[in-house]
Amino acid sequence: MPPFEIRRASLPVALLLLLLCVAPASAQVTAEQRQELTQIKRDLGKVSSLIRKKELDEAASLLDSAEDQLESIADSAGLEPDDRKLLGVMPTIERYRKALENVRGKAGGGGGVSFSKDVAPIIAENCLGCHSGNRARGNLRLDTFAGWKRGGQNGLLLRPRNSNASLIMARLVAPNPQQRMPRGRAALSPEQIRTIATWITQGARYDADDDGVPLGDLASRAEMEDDPTVVIPKPKGNETVSFTRDIAPFIANLCGNCHSAQRRSGGLSLANFYDMMKGGDSGRVILPGNREGSRLFRLTGGLEGPRMPQGQARLTRKNYEDLVKWFDEGNAFDGEDPRTPLREYVKTEAEMEAEKFASMSDEEFNKYRFDHSESQWKRALPNDSYGFVQSDDLLVIGNVSQQRLQQVDEWGQSAVDELRKMFGSGSDQPWKGRLTVFVFKDRFGYDEFNLVIEERRADPKMVGHSRVTTGFQEAYVALLDVGDEADAENPGLRVNLIDHMTGAFVRRSGNAPPGWLLRGLGLAIAAKMQPANPYFRNLDKLASQAVGSLRDPEDVFAEGTFSPSTTGPVGYTLVEYMMSAGGTGRFVRFVNSIVQGQSTAASARAVYQSSLDALARSYLKSLAKR
Repeated sequence: MPPFEIRRASLPVALLLLLLCVAPASAQVTAEQRQELTQIKRDLGKVSSLIRKKELDEAASLLDSAEDQLESIADSAGLEPDDRKLLGVMPTIERYRKALENVRGKAGGGGGVSFSKDVAPIIAENCLGCHSGNRARGNLRLDTFAGWKRGGQNGLLLRPRNSNASLIMARLVAPNPQQRMPRGRAALSPEQIRTIATWITQGARYDADDDGVPLGDLASRAEMEDDPTVVIPKPKGNETVSFTRDIAPFIANLCGNCHSAQRRSGGLSLANFYDMMKGGDSGRVILPGNREGSRLFRLTGGLEGPRMPQGQARLTRKNYEDLVKWFDEGNAFDGEDPRTPLREYVKTEAEMEAEKFASMSDEEFNKYRFDHSESQWKRALPNDSYGFVQSDDLLVIGNVSQQRLQQVDEWGQSAVDELRKMFGSGSDQPWKGRLTVFVFKDRFGYDEFNLVIEERRADPKMVGHSRVTTGFQEAYVALLDVGDEADAENPGLRVNLIDHMTGAFVRRSGNAPPGWLLRGLGLAIAAKMQPANPYFRNLDKLASQAVGSLRDPEDVFAEGTFSPSTTGPVGYTLVEYMMSAGGTGRFVRFVNSIVQGQSTAASARAVYQSSLDALARSYLKSLAKR
């Protein structure tokens, strides 16, 4: 055995034990050092802001100082600088250095001025207070590039490649403070003005896909591309708090006024998740998984002053508890795009109402329908007694006789069966909960219902209507009992019932086809069920008179072309023509295509392999022969 190996083997056991005792079993970070590390991470958060402001030397100096402090702590703790016990400070420094090098590389490489990255942030911060929304000063909207192209009441805003002739430059450099923009604020800096002028001189090019994107969002997207230091923590799958469901709504409601994409109090926007993680002038406000070191939590949780939000309601207990859990679970973002405005995660009252209805059982919904319909009747006609009849699909309620209510119910059930057969919808209830059919014995009752429930005055010729909302919070037909004596002007109660029940059936998915289709299909089904009704004999003549004034044949398909009194006759003859031309099955596919969101023109091309113009001309020829 070599001498060296003999010496190692012969070391006294006591000496080996002594060496093991003096060597640290596991290097540790003290509480004081942990506080220093947290402060270093908070200071590093300022780097992103310095890079955005192009204060690159200051950013580099801050990174050097942070690295020196980290190495000192690492030496004292007996750790390598990239050890996990040092709170991941070194990877953060390296990420910022990479971002700094990237920006310096771009600065040295020249290139044109970008609207998204260079111009939009200037305008978003300084001009949108007066030039956004429907009340924009001088009718000039600068909140989207589409507004830039339109200009305002004083003319076009831009003259590409000629900044001296561009109206925006004249306003930005006007010597008179009353004429200079932004009005009532400090003038733009020479560098900002030079940036905008250079962009115009280079052609005033718009470098995004959609000119309708708000400038605040456009600026955020550009910054996201330029700032790879922004971390978007991803869900691990075991989170109990959702950012989009539990955190975003109260942040948007409580903080959005002061920290919007336009206002950015303290340089901080909380308009979207990306902006939250980017931080403000004082640096990062969220350090993932470190709530006590995160300025956002310290200010909202009362650990540091001034407590936020200022001058309005504080966090609720649930808000606070959710925020604690969200930090402790790593501040994960569970949405699709971190640039989505937080406001989009705030549910409207209608959405919350829809969720409540969506969770109801059939039994619960039928009870709701009865209680709600009864309440509507009492609101509209508090002094009128009423009766009701319930069947599988319908709730018929009104101030006519019980026998009449029963008759309406039987007619209605027959109509539902016919619609099921035509559309192949099976035996389930077409609407969630029964469809209510209100029947009024006189004109006064029907008009009062329109005034109180619909908040409108009914046309004197109007004898019925339907209403079905998404989620079926509302699903009813309202009818004036016009009797059963049909003639050329009055089809009778049964035809009106079938007509408007068909409209309620077709609209049950939430998308409403044009009026001619709803009325036309309803009357076509009624004519099939009551072929001897004299009302239908006069519809061809009325339709011919109505279409005689058309300038463009295609207008027959347009919404609003005809008055309420002529929409029915035109719709009836048009539906009859389309059914005869391609059969009932093809027409049902046409209706379903429109109900699923396709345009009338697209549906005609897909189902009838025809343009609307050709279809309209063929219909008009057919009507002339009839």
